[in-house]
Amino acid sequence: MVWDVRHFHQIFYTVMQYSDFFVRHRVALFSFLFFLLLTGLTILLSKAASAKTKPPQGVDFSVVIYDGTNDQPLELARVGIYDSNGLVKGKVTDPEGRAHFVDMDPGIYRIVVWSVGYNTYVDSTLPIDFGHTFDSISLFETSKEVTITGYREPPITSVDISTGNQVFESETYHPAPTARMTQLVQQNLMGAVRAPTGEVHINGMHGEFTYYIDGAPIPLGVFGGLNEIVDPKVIQRATFMTGGFPAEYGGQMAAVIDIQNRVPTGAFHLDASTYGGSYLPSAISKDALFPGNNRFLNMNGQSLSMSDHEGKLGWFISGSRQETDRRIDPPVQSIFHDHGFDYFLYGKADYLLSDIDYLTMNLNYSVTNTQVPYDSLELGQAPIGGPAAQQDDYQYTTNAFQTLSYFRTISSQADHESNLMATAYAREGSLQYTPGAIDVPNVEDNIGDTLHVFSSDRSFTTLGVRTKYDNRLSHQFMYAVGFDASTTSGREDFGPTDSLRFNPSAPHTTANFKGSDAGAFAEAEYHPWEWTRFDLGIRYDQQVAPDTTEWAISPRIRWNFLIDNNNNAYLYYGHLFMPNNIEALRVLSETFPTSYNSVPTVAQRSDFYEAEYSHAFSFGLRSKLDYFQSVAHPGVDDQTIGSSAVKTPVNIQTVHSQGIELGLSYSSENTPFSGYVNTSLIHAYGVGAITGGFLPIASDGLGTDLDHDQRLSVVASLNYQPSDWFANVMGIYGSGLTNGNPENLPCQTGLFDFNQFAHVTPSWIFNLSAGYTIHMHGGGTIVPSLYVGNLFDNEHLLKGAYFSAASWEEPRNVILKVSVHL
Repeated sequence: MVWDVRHFHQIFYTVMQYSDFFVRHRVALFSFLFFLLLTGLTILLSKAASAKTKPPQGVDFSVVIYDGTNDQPLELARVGIYDSNGLVKGKVTDPEGRAHFVDMDPGIYRIVVWSVGYNTYVDSTLPIDFGHTFDSISLFETSKEVTITGYREPPITSVDISTGNQVFESETYHPAPTARMTQLVQQNLMGAVRAPTGEVHINGMHGEFTYYIDGAPIPLGVFGGLNEIVDPKVIQRATFMTGGFPAEYGGQMAAVIDIQNRVPTGAFHLDASTYGGSYLPSAISKDALFPGNNRFLNMNGQSLSMSDHEGKLGWFISGSRQETDRRIDPPVQSIFHDHGFDYFLYGKADYLLSDIDYLTMNLNYSVTNTQVPYDSLELGQAPIGGPAAQQDDYQYTTNAFQTLSYFRTISSQADHESNLMATAYAREGSLQYTPGAIDVPNVEDNIGDTLHVFSSDRSFTTLGVRTKYDNRLSHQFMYAVGFDASTTSGREDFGPTDSLRFNPSAPHTTANFKGSDAGAFAEAEYHPWEWTRFDLGIRYDQQVAPDTTEWAISPRIRWNFLIDNNNNAYLYYGHLFMPNNIEALRVLSETFPTSYNSVPTVAQRSDFYEAEYSHAFSFGLRSKLDYFQSVAHPGVDDQTIGSSAVKTPVNIQTVHSQGIELGLSYSSENTPFSGYVNTSLIHAYGVGAITGGFLPIASDGLGTDLDHDQRLSVVASLNYQPSDWFANVMGIYGSGLTNGNPENLPCQTGLFDFNQFAHVTPSWIFNLSAGYTIHMHGGGTIVPSLYVGNLFDNEHLLKGAYFSAASWEEPRNVILKVSVHL
């Protein structure tokens, strides 16, 4: 018998088809083979390089920045270190005012220190060597009669070459005053997709990301409330992490968004602003059945913030109010019954206990009260005369969080640093959804012969703690350990509102639910040679929910290639365990008729592979190229009732996602222009049964594009910001989210198979903004600014009806804002 390649293929596919063990554990086996490959390559490269490489001998250099008026440490000051070729490394200072640089080559550098409201500090003769590893610098507020030779330095650009993460700097971001945090994420994060109101999809996943504020995780809550837990106006800097996750991070991990808010030092500051605007559609609707756009739609809002610093205590408080005639992306092109109010209150305080430890606290409370626009899926066909008078659904949501974090620098000795972080946090929220009296019943009961209209009244409270201890034993080795734990309790009342509300056959849940999440991690950083570093970690997670108890052990490995100051790359593998929110609505399916699912929704478990390369050009351009692939068993999606905020997670048997991402950012000290382009090509599709929630039995078959799948996404922004004014243009392109695949055509599963028949029409929208700073006597400023959204009035579907209602793009709008700073 002649053996050739076909015989090996036949044996391979036979094993794939008939080996139950392999089918059940193929991902684990592939993961093991991946680890073996990495280990083998490491050994081979280490032996090959051992004769010509040596352990890293770079200098660790620290600088502490102070407010020159009161000698208090200055947090979030930008520190850039340059050589003749440009920026070598950039850092921002922590609340102790410290910026720490590792593995610096000995030499003479130029250092530039800059912070909002302060004079720029420049020194072109900074020595960094083993005899000079520490320095301190004082900055003075621009209103003081102090002049320091230098120029204004652009902020550190949006691609951090040393980590591959993207960095958001608020100073050159000029969104409309109506913008929310999810819009900030979508417009600045590579791999993010525009989604309907209050959502953003990242790396082919459905809104599964977590904010961190001062080390405390702030999850999105147990429901999709429309109000935001973070107001973008109070953010000064944020770091976006979409891959290469260390073991310390768990939970919802499509992205980790580390937010930094600075309490201004120095004298009392007050900022106030007001805005007003209107939607200006190019075509006024004359349709008697849908008369919603026969008038201008208005919006307005106000904000006020104050800060002061007294001794070791600094505090900041901000409040805002927003009102609009278009709060929710409507399911039909015309706009009616969509009025809404948002109120937001945020406070922060820092207290320096000593020169090595400090406390920081955050407080937040927000409310959204809105009408719910007409949705034919929930209300049936509109009666003659239009649906405006036949729509009266409302929802009222609240969100709040509180954090108290303690940081201590146990040792700052070079190559023997150690730190401790401990934080406690609380998270609260509620949702009341009240359907209208004229709504058409559309959910059947257990018997199957009676339909109902549903209301929801849900609330929750989460209390948690998180700790981390890190210790560097040498220049080559550092380890960290920690844990996080939280408990969630709440109440759910979800059921019919008609006269059969208490009929035992009606699907209805009224429950006081309780559960908990816990995790522990250990991670290490090993830097054996100049050209490489290994980040190794393992994490244990457990969730106790009303309907199930789950646990997982998650290994993480990242192999870094430290090519030089301008080039870095890494390979990554991580097992990601992403539990669902703890709530009672997940078990509602158990009370549904047999034609519906009766399986509880469980956590998403995925194997995530990634390769990344970052490069900095000498003329100010930075780039990041990334490829990732993820296989989840099972995957998670959200099901929503119409256009409301009532949603619950569901499982998809298997979810595949892969993507190629390219990010470019430009900033130079020689020009007031800056900009970035974020491009991603991502495909996410589901295979097999859809279970959980309140869906009828369904299946994605051999492959169906998910409702959050958009193949090509592009965001391009150009900013011109000389002294005292700015102008910005932003373009956003999307190849289209799902249209529900009305013809039920089979989907192809390749990365470049766009399956446009199952997606809405691709679209571009452009946003403009401009403003000018007027200086007043005494140091205050007035800033009038103008914002134009959807400049060319490209009204189109953002997505069709699938897992939730359809959603339309907002029409052209113009907003005038005036801000005062004292």
